[in-house]
Amino acid sequence: MQSRDGVPRAAHSFVSFDGGVRARGYLQQPDRYRFWRGRLDETPRISRGAGLSYAGASFLADGLSVSHRAFDRVLDFDSGRNVVEVETGITLSALHRFLSPRGLYLPVQPGHGRISVGGCIAADVHGKNQTRDGTFINQVEEVTLVHPAHGTLQLSPQRDAELFRLTCGGYGLTGHIVCARLRASAAPIPWVEIRAAPFASAEEGFNHLRGAARDADFSYTWHDMSTAGDGFGVGFLIQGSFVPQERAPGTTPGIAEAPVLSADGRARLPVPLLNRLSTRMLNSLYRWQQRSAHKGKVVALADALFPTHKAQAYFQLFGAAGFREYQAILPYAATASYVDAIRSYLRQKPLPITLSSAKTFAGSRELLRYTGDGISLALNMPAGADADMFMEFLDQRIIEFGGIPNIIKDSRLPRAVVDACYPDAGRFRETLRAFDPKRLFRSDLSERLKL
Repeated sequence: MQSRDGVPRAAHSFVSFDGGVRARGYLQQPDRYRFWRGRLDETPRISRGAGLSYAGASFLADGLSVSHRAFDRVLDFDSGRNVVEVETGITLSALHRFLSPRGLYLPVQPGHGRISVGGCIAADVHGKNQTRDGTFINQVEEVTLVHPAHGTLQLSPQRDAELFRLTCGGYGLTGHIVCARLRASAAPIPWVEIRAAPFASAEEGFNHLRGAARDADFSYTWHDMSTAGDGFGVGFLIQGSFVPQERAPGTTPGIAEAPVLSADGRARLPVPLLNRLSTRMLNSLYRWQQRSAHKGKVVALADALFPTHKAQAYFQLFGAAGFREYQAILPYAATASYVDAIRSYLRQKPLPITLSSAKTFAGSRELLRYTGDGISLALNMPAGADADMFMEFLDQRIIEFGGIPNIIKDSRLPRAVVDACYPDAGRFRETLRAFDPKRLFRSDLSERLKL
């Protein structure tokens, strides 16, 4: 199908990474800057980066997805200020390959290198130590936004600050984010020492985590919640710090290309291999493997930043049916009650929790960004009716305990839950509609939440 902007649109089948949302729409893949500089028509649209969102944020049934994959270059680098300008289709792994030889890195980035910079801005993602480093917006100096009704806009914390803050964490709904200037941080050495310290309960792990976040460069917990019996919530505090120069390996680590990751590849197996028995076996194996890190092990910085690269087969075990993730920030005072509620539920209605991990968070809530003070706990489980019932139960506990769910990690999260948990949800809608009354940028996520 030919369009007025000269770039063909092809019918395409889309699926969220968790497998929860499927839709038929249209995909456009421009590869020249004249596309952004030309006159864009007013077809409802949304940007698409790597297509790895759990929540259907880059497509809409019968809508248009505009791919940024061809726009993946480093455009400029200010070595005096450690600021790099990139096209937002660039992957985190490619950007790391540029920054690392210059002794730099981005402290805030998710765990897989195939994710695009544009996706990180749109979701305002967090990294391995949110308490210290904040979210992705903290390292964004400027973005270039293109909107059919407004043309090309340069946004920063100083220039059009309200729209800048609406765009960073705006799920792509303010326009096409085509370029960004990012402030990198010094990486004193390309090696990190990882330690895994065992703990006997979830609450003990959370307490250790709060202390570790003050000192470590990377800090998070892993919990075994595969059984609601004895040992529920035991696990490891995983923390990493840059290796002192005198203890560093005498070589420079290579930086491999990030392994291919896609929603279709994740769903290659026709049937799931994760159930209550296999989950217990998998968690037992992981606990055994972590013994090597009790006293510390040295890994390349890239491995510390992108731990999913060596464990992405985990996602394939869910098969075509997919998985569900529930991630939420709980106030510190509510974490024990929340874990107790989860344990009680699983005793009555057993469900395999295939992964449970926590991080500490700090900051004030604003608009629809996933931030605030407390413990962020993520739970994975195989998709299905049992998982949906459990997640509805968690929705109510989050509202009861004053927490907030992560919008980008949940493909079925209802509007009512978002409105109950995010005080600024109404302001987000009002500000977005004031900027874009026709709501030209739409996705499955935005339609579900009526954004």
